[in-house]
Amino acid sequence: MSIVVLFAGILALSIGIALLWSHFGRFTTQVFAAMTLIVALHLFLIYWALQTGTIFEQDHSENPLPMLRAAAAVSMFIPWLLWIIKESLVTCETEKYRTLQRSLPWLGICVVLAAFCCTNSYYHYVVENLPAYRKHDSYYAPVNFTLMVIYTLLVAQSWLQMRLQTGIRRIEMQFLVLNSGVVALLAVGLALITHYLAIPRIRLLIHLVVIAGCALSAWAVTYYRVFDVRQVFISLAQRVGLVLSLGLCIFVGSLTISTIVVQPVALILSIVIFSSVVFWLDRRSRAWLGIDGEKALSEMRRAAIDIARAEPQAEKLENMFEAFLAEKCNAPFATMLFDQGAAYAGGGLRFPKTRTGCAALCETGWATPESLTRRRATSGLADLRSFLIEHSLGVMIAAPRGSQSPSLLLALGVKANEWPFTYPEVQRLQNIAELMDNILTRSRLTMQAAERAKIEHLAMMSRGLAHDLNNLITPISSFLVHTDEKFAPGSPEREVHGSAQRSVRVMTEYVREALFFSNRFTARFESVDLGRILQEVRALTMTRANERGVKVTETTESYGKFTADAVLLQRMLVNVVSNAIDASTPGQVVALSALPGRSGWLDVRVSDEGCGISPEDLEHIFDAYFTTKRYGDEVRGFGLGLTICQKIARLHGGTISVTSQLGRGTTVAIELPVEQGS
Repeated sequence: MSIVVLFAGILALSIGIALLWSHFGRFTTQVFAAMTLIVALHLFLIYWALQTGTIFEQDHSENPLPMLRAAAAVSMFIPWLLWIIKESLVTCETEKYRTLQRSLPWLGICVVLAAFCCTNSYYHYVVENLPAYRKHDSYYAPVNFTLMVIYTLLVAQSWLQMRLQTGIRRIEMQFLVLNSGVVALLAVGLALITHYLAIPRIRLLIHLVVIAGCALSAWAVTYYRVFDVRQVFISLAQRVGLVLSLGLCIFVGSLTISTIVVQPVALILSIVIFSSVVFWLDRRSRAWLGIDGEKALSEMRRAAIDIARAEPQAEKLENMFEAFLAEKCNAPFATMLFDQGAAYAGGGLRFPKTRTGCAALCETGWATPESLTRRRATSGLADLRSFLIEHSLGVMIAAPRGSQSPSLLLALGVKANEWPFTYPEVQRLQNIAELMDNILTRSRLTMQAAERAKIEHLAMMSRGLAHDLNNLITPISSFLVHTDEKFAPGSPEREVHGSAQRSVRVMTEYVREALFFSNRFTARFESVDLGRILQEVRALTMTRANERGVKVTETTESYGKFTADAVLLQRMLVNVVSNAIDASTPGQVVALSALPGRSGWLDVRVSDEGCGISPEDLEHIFDAYFTTKRYGDEVRGFGLGLTICQKIARLHGGTISVTSQLGRGTTVAIELPVEQGS
């Protein structure tokens, strides 16, 4: 028995040290560690008393009763610590000194009970009844009954407070009520049974119950992985039930089969038969009790795949995935953040890679505010927790797991009922995030391949059509040149001749655009003067701007080195600025700027105050031959300008996007890398 007590004491001491190491700064952890150390001290004193009692049985030279009284006195302080733990779970971390002050009445009661334990009326010698060398005296039963009443009050008070809590506080209170309080009551009850029935072996069971309760409570309240108390206890009950059922079935089965075959064979057959049945029953019972995580995961995966089959476009698919996750997790929103060079961004949320919290998230793979509260404090985890709290996030997940440069970060808001994301939920979300990341990557690649094929097909058609039109325009243009002076000014023939010349110029411009669009560009990257290019763009568009009464402004910052194809870059910016001028009215301003963007990137923007673009048209703005310009004598559109711009931007390894509001203007944003790779 003494070896078991020593082992239990070492285990309790190890739990306390592990708690202090895991997160020393958290008040709840500190008090829980203090309680486990009190339990360890109690068990070490019991062990010392047992060892001394062995000597006492021989020559009475050693006195075990002081150690026994000290052990009982030490255990009297556990209710005080339990009350502090309970209060620390429902109050702010900054109120720990106030909590300690409020605990003084409980401390006073525990001191009085400990004083009773140190008297001769609690333990005294009965030498003639060796080896039962000690006897519980008149104070023993009243002290333990008082202790049981205190524990009952603690459990009842915790239960009432628990019903007022939400989220992680409610979960922690549930563990405290259903575990620590019940274990304490059970330990005191067994002690009283031992006192009245005189069964010393029950004391061993008391020690084991206390250690098991301390370990489970410490795990539930301080471990960074949060679990739902209902699922934990149901899972434990299910496993214990299966083990007991297996043992009973094997025993009964072996007795039954032994009537047919010899006993060893009967036992083996019984083990094989009922073990197989229990494995089947384990899967079925987990599904019946609702604790089968694989079933929930497979349902979410199936739903995600069904969504992907219904929507091929990556952007719409991303929005559908976010709505699905928000609904499935009872969260107000879900946001997918993708790698954009210097930061992960998406849905209005931006998480810079320069933050220490980003590296911490990549290392841990996931984080919730509750898990970060319980983890050992570091600067990275503290920064990550502040980011979660700042943006009201309930969980963030990096996908794929284990990657130092994840391609996707999944962020979900705090649940509507403020319930924390438990670890089984986090595991499911990690699996779903990786699946969705793969689906979105495949969707983008498929759309890019389809878009490239479409562009190539349109380019081939444009090339053929442009050559045919050019052949047809040539004789008409020659005829108009030769007949230019043959008609009198102001005559009807002269007006028709002039109209024909304008039409030929428009057709010639279309042919040039179509041939340029159909070309397979080969960029000639070189170091360019960005300021000079913007000045040339402004000069080339100045005539058009003056005709419409529009002012063009330019803003730029010098770069030590900027690599691009100057001709293609100028062509792209002239197209975009010309479109902005055409959309503006006299007196409005078109702003052209080139400023530093994310790390290693240039942010070029062209903004106007014009008529804007409707959301329906904005979806097709980069489609070839789609245009929002009106057809007439002043402004003409062929629908190739922005398609060519997109082609040039991609050739530089950059992106181009358009945002617009009807009646308020349009902004074209072009992101280009400062340096081109080989």
